[in-house]
Amino acid sequence: MKIAVLGSGSWGSALSIHFGRNEFDVVQWCREREVSEEINSFRENRTYLPGFKYPERVRATSSVERALEGVEIVFSVIPTQFTASFWRDNKELLHGKSLVCASKGIEIESLKTLSELYGEIFGSLENYYVLSGPTFAREIASGLPAAAVVSNENLERALNIVKLLNTPSFRLYASSDVKGVELGGALKNVIAIATGISDGMGFGNNARAALITRGLHEIKRLGRKLGAREETFYGLSGVGDLVLTCTGDLSRNRQFGISIAKGDRREGNFVVEGVYTVKAVHELSKRLNIEMPISEAVYRIIYDGVEPKEVIRELLSRPVKEESS
Repeated sequence: MKIAVLGSGSWGSALSIHFGRNEFDVVQWCREREVSEEINSFRENRTYLPGFKYPERVRATSSVERALEGVEIVFSVIPTQFTASFWRDNKELLHGKSLVCASKGIEIESLKTLSELYGEIFGSLENYYVLSGPTFAREIASGLPAAAVVSNENLERALNIVKLLNTPSFRLYASSDVKGVELGGALKNVIAIATGISDGMGFGNNARAALITRGLHEIKRLGRKLGAREETFYGLSGVGDLVLTCTGDLSRNRQFGISIAKGDRREGNFVVEGVYTVKAVHELSKRLNIEMPISEAVYRIIYDGVEPKEVIRELLSRPVKEESS
């Protein structure tokens, strides 16, 4: 089977390496021509995922037309804020192909999920799938065992894709809750920034566990309002991804939170999707009248410049209430 991977970041590169290693023919599209040439010449993405060799069954190109020619399944791994515009620009080339979206986030301009944007552009979600779960790119590229969820609005279609893409080191499960799967993958990044701030300030494991647990309540609260099924947030794309991103040292969002606690608010050389997602969450929670104190605290720290100590003091002094609320 021939697949295309659209995106040359660490996650797109890890997926290309993984599927090439498992005997798929893979074409990876890279926006930067020099990156595609680097991959083809050195069998390594030295820019975004150094240290991992590409299988011979993977080739890279900077031409979208060449990447999509004769392809059955397309993985879209483009940064969330640029995904919809890419889909619009290449609508004819993508038409009729099964598209698996592996990007995580909410578009801040429209406050819409990627499934909503895909539906507007293509008129149907029949060919739209979302891949999400607790997956660090470097571990997937290393061939370490992992599990994730593939979702389509039709469970049978999701199962068919899972059967095609499942491998011994990357176990896939099927779901029909597209909205829940993509929201779990997006919203956990905000909580990961919060736990990073807590860790960076030396608040310990107790505080981290509390943030993860209460953060899950916030994710469920917003997810239900947006039409997701609550049980999805207890699965791989929900609590699984949340725990990994809030505790793992490879988490960019957690590392960004740690850097904030140390007085450095720069994102560095890589996209920290939670920075965009928290802005969307801030707007959505106001629009839907939902209380999300942890997410709001992260927003105030990043966008209003409030000192973490002040925000944490306010969080701890909130009125007591029943745990389930």
